[in-house]
Amino acid sequence: MWYNIDMQKMITFKSGLKLVFVPNTAVRSVAIGVFVGAGVVKETPEIAGISHFIEHMVFKGTANRSAFDIVNEIDCIGAQINAFTAKSYTCFHTVSLDTNAEKCADVLSDMYFNPSFDPVELEKERRVIIEEINESEDTPDDLCLERLLSLYFKGCPLEKAILGTKKTLKEMTSQTLKDYHDKHYVAQNTVLSIAGNLTEEQAVAIAKKYFEDKYTLQKDYDNAPICARTPHSHSCKRKKSIEQTHIAFAFPSYPYNDERCTAMQLMTIIFSMEMSSRLFQSVREKLGLCYTIYGYPSSYQNNGAFIIYTSTSPHNTVRAVEAIRNEIDLLIDKGVSDEELNKGKEQLKTSLVLGQESTSAMMRTFGGHAVQTGELYDFDKRIKSIDSVTKEDVKKCAKEIFDFTEVCSSIVAPDDDVDILKIIKRND
Repeated sequence: MWYNIDMQKMITFKSGLKLVFVPNTAVRSVAIGVFVGAGVVKETPEIAGISHFIEHMVFKGTANRSAFDIVNEIDCIGAQINAFTAKSYTCFHTVSLDTNAEKCADVLSDMYFNPSFDPVELEKERRVIIEEINESEDTPDDLCLERLLSLYFKGCPLEKAILGTKKTLKEMTSQTLKDYHDKHYVAQNTVLSIAGNLTEEQAVAIAKKYFEDKYTLQKDYDNAPICARTPHSHSCKRKKSIEQTHIAFAFPSYPYNDERCTAMQLMTIIFSMEMSSRLFQSVREKLGLCYTIYGYPSSYQNNGAFIIYTSTSPHNTVRAVEAIRNEIDLLIDKGVSDEELNKGKEQLKTSLVLGQESTSAMMRTFGGHAVQTGELYDFDKRIKSIDSVTKEDVKKCAKEIFDFTEVCSSIVAPDDDVDILKIIKRND
């Protein structure tokens, strides 16, 4: 048995708000996360980036606190506060001593329920996010991967960038943000995740006082599933005055919470994630073609992508792509060894167990899972699923994922005369 997993709880209140609580009496910290099922998947093209915009704006003041008050109250108790926007949800979170957990909940509650969306602050923050977009566009790997995902998920809500576009940002008003906030920041679309040194009674009391009791209106919420992407195989190119060629591929993979995801994660560790992985050892260590190379899965509701990324000198582009294809073919044809599988299992289990030593990590794991599935994360089941994966499972996973009839590619390079999609496909 790991952590206090036997004590983990999910409680659904009358309003529809879910509380996920994971206690840990071995620490003095408490992490609190407010997870709202509002990410790019809930945005229309006209308001792309609004979830992230709201994430910024709730820090700019509420009906009760100025922007300075928010951060100063947190700083005065030695706590930390932050937020992030994912494709599927937005999270506002704190970590503090257990004695200050209620103060953090008070601040988070005020930000969640009462953002002012002040027009003056909105104009300043709009400029900040536009600079964030500029920074991303000036970062070749970010640009390459963002364009890849937009292409791969074309026609699906996931195609939109989390930051939105300069055009959509410039057209948003305080009322636009308020309308979106009123629609999505509701009890049925919210998970409160608390991990750390509190009793269940204390966690429930915090949830009721600062969240459940503040939902004055019962709102129906249509949490309709997002559509799956339409299969296709295309490429995108961007010519840029840079030294290296940045290359990325996206293959079809499994949706979030698919039972095959464990085999996929083990395949990822063996094939493309660690320094001892096949891609790293082949393309970097043996061939010396790159400094950075990795692969990882991105899983969402009804959708998934397996991404491979590297960068290399323009004259090495063809060799690098051919080397990637060779390693994929070897994985599909020969599978993995007992030694590789056992090593992968140890790495994955170790990362999960060590993650439990952080209340913030537990808050994110349990909260993120709950807001995406409506279910309680089962840690013991997760460990057992890792142990049950066989070499045949990993080989089958590789065959299913590396479908070259559906691969998409993205390249950002000083020239655009290399067809990396044709190279990776070979004769497929």
